[in-house]
Amino acid sequence: MKKNLEIVFGLEFAEKEYKNIAKKCIRNLLENAVSVIENIDRTSEDIAKLVEFDNREIVDEILKTDKKVIFSSGHLSNWELLVTAVASQISFGYGVAEKLKNPYLDEVLVKSREKFRIQVIPMKGALRNLIKAIKNDFPIFVIMDQAVNVGQGIEKEFFGFPAIHTNINHFLSAKYDLYIIPTYIRFENGKYRVKFEDPFKANNVEDSLHREILILENQIKDKPENWLWCHRRWKNHKNIYN
Repeated sequence: MKKNLEIVFGLEFAEKEYKNIAKKCIRNLLENAVSVIENIDRTSEDIAKLVEFDNREIVDEILKTDKKVIFSSGHLSNWELLVTAVASQISFGYGVAEKLKNPYLDEVLVKSREKFRIQVIPMKGALRNLIKAIKNDFPIFVIMDQAVNVGQGIEKEFFGFPAIHTNINHFLSAKYDLYIIPTYIRFENGKYRVKFEDPFKANNVEDSLHREILILENQIKDKPENWLWCHRRWKNHKNIYN
């Protein structure tokens, strides 16, 4: 966490804010774990009481004419509740996720998501299943700040430091004329708020990926305590975490 903070904000900030942000990062992880468990017994009505939407009319207008959209987000705040909220209140769909190493926890996670008709697609071999979902008019959910291996994405700077980013959103958007809708969640004034950023299409994969990265960077800079700092985002670069 400290190394990631240093990469993003510099050594002085990392030294000063490390303990405070580390505590909030762990709290976010616990809140996501609790959401996974609680979602198994929650109803759509329960979710509606927990979450409010900003700019929902943007999404509703698109879905009136075309159900094929990509909801793109990151590991910020309660991302599990984010996906559940969108699926239960707006539209169910397919979600790309790395399979957990612990088979019991992975089973609980899949059960929690499928409760609200989120069909989980493993990262390995995801493209074929996503294309199938798109052809059947299902929206898809992608957490775009997951670290991917060299050869599985595009290298572009993330906070001024090279990182490998999945380009699956932008490939699918360009090929199937889909809207990408950056979607984020925050806890404000006693309630979770889901905000939809302006939709866009990937007419150029490099440019649209750059745009998506900038939106994520702004989210992190605005509320640093919300991001998953314990994630090895720049793991593909040797010795960075030594």
